[in-house]
Amino acid sequence: MPLPLSYPGLKCVLENLEAVKRAHIVGRSPGLQKVDKLISLRLKDFLIHRNELIINNLMIICDEKEVKFKMNGKTFIRQSAETQEDKMKKLINFYFCGRRVIHVDKLWWFDGLFSDFLPVDMKFRVNSLTAPFLLDTAIPFIDARSFPLKTLAAVANAPILDDPVVQSAETLHLNLVYCRRFPVRDLKKLNNQTVVFEHCSSSRLDMDSLIKYHIETKQDIRTTFVISTSKINVIREMFSDLELAFREFQCDLDDVYERFLPGSSRFSIPINNESRIHVYAIEDPEEDCPYKIIVKPVSR
Repeated sequence: MPLPLSYPGLKCVLENLEAVKRAHIVGRSPGLQKVDKLISLRLKDFLIHRNELIINNLMIICDEKEVKFKMNGKTFIRQSAETQEDKMKKLINFYFCGRRVIHVDKLWWFDGLFSDFLPVDMKFRVNSLTAPFLLDTAIPFIDARSFPLKTLAAVANAPILDDPVVQSAETLHLNLVYCRRFPVRDLKKLNNQTVVFEHCSSSRLDMDSLIKYHIETKQDIRTTFVISTSKINVIREMFSDLELAFREFQCDLDDVYERFLPGSSRFSIPINNESRIHVYAIEDPEEDCPYKIIVKPVSR
């Protein structure tokens, strides 16, 4: 008869077991339930949106009369006369209560009311956070050891640009849908390793002025900017402005191994004796915003 697992062995197995499978197994084993809350829970993805939760590849939807569980193309429905709020509280209690820290690779926070269901002392330790409109609601529930974040995605607005959490993120995604203009004074605040502007239009982003500022001051740009759009006309308009400002710096960029957007200009703009900026366009057909302008600092 095989010997039972020691606590260290059991801890290693449960901690590395896929979270949905783990909940399924633990829910049927009173013995495991006694130690489960003491062992770290690790999620690949966790999304909160109104009455919907997504835990890895499990989608849970709380309707008025039922709870739907969807996974791997299958749907299981459980009837319930409880209110939506009570259903959500029970789900959160089942998966999260009794834990101080939940490890999540990618956290998607789309509901400001979700925080009402969480224990006040519970934290998410995350690598990437997407919180378009609710960054101020999500941050109190992020474990301090998560910072600086590897990736942060939010809707662009002036107040968040001064937030240390925003400024320290390694890669920052800013959605410009609700931003009328992103002036050069705001661009100067961004010192992240990479900044991706999504759903951009040429009238909103003052990138040529930022490049001129660095040419005049001879200050290095340490940030790679990616300007992403679904409209080819935006690329053409922005390159029209760049050609007027930096025509003398157009070149083939033979040392850059990218699949350039056919017919688009390319630039290598000197900043000082040590650095220059490469500007070019690429296309990624698999993305919602396939057209991208890359503004990338390089050493000379």
